[in-house]
Amino acid sequence: MKYIFLILFIISGLFSSSKFTEEMKYETNYEIALNKAKNENKNLMMLVTSESCPWCRKLERQTLRKEDINDIIQKSYIPLNVDQDLKNYPKNFEVKYVPTVYFIDSKSGKIIQKSVGYKNKKEFSNILGKIK
Repeated sequence: MKYIFLILFIISGLFSSSKFTEEMKYETNYEIALNKAKNENKNLMMLVTSESCPWCRKLERQTLRKEDINDIIQKSYIPLNVDQDLKNYPKNFEVKYVPTVYFIDSKSGKIIQKSVGYKNKKEFSNILGKIK
């Protein structure tokens, strides 16, 4: 039984949010990402996840990793991934469910759009199309 937990722990690490964040070049600090967005005249896309959330990993794998979706995100936004359970989570954003994606105006700091829950590639593409 001990070995099963060890194997599950190792496998879960292969699909962790931090690996996704690093590979996809997402920021991890709200203030730094917001300043970068202001400097580059882009809006902020903040992905709120939790390490234990399977729907978060599914969103990362099946939607956000898709080349055409990632191209739009990288071109139009400063992407940010924050874990709601960590200390660096921006407290002015109340999240009841993860994953949640906020699209934030970098000049005013106001929320442009909020998406709660897993979205497949087509659904997320539609969200991106409406915001532009």
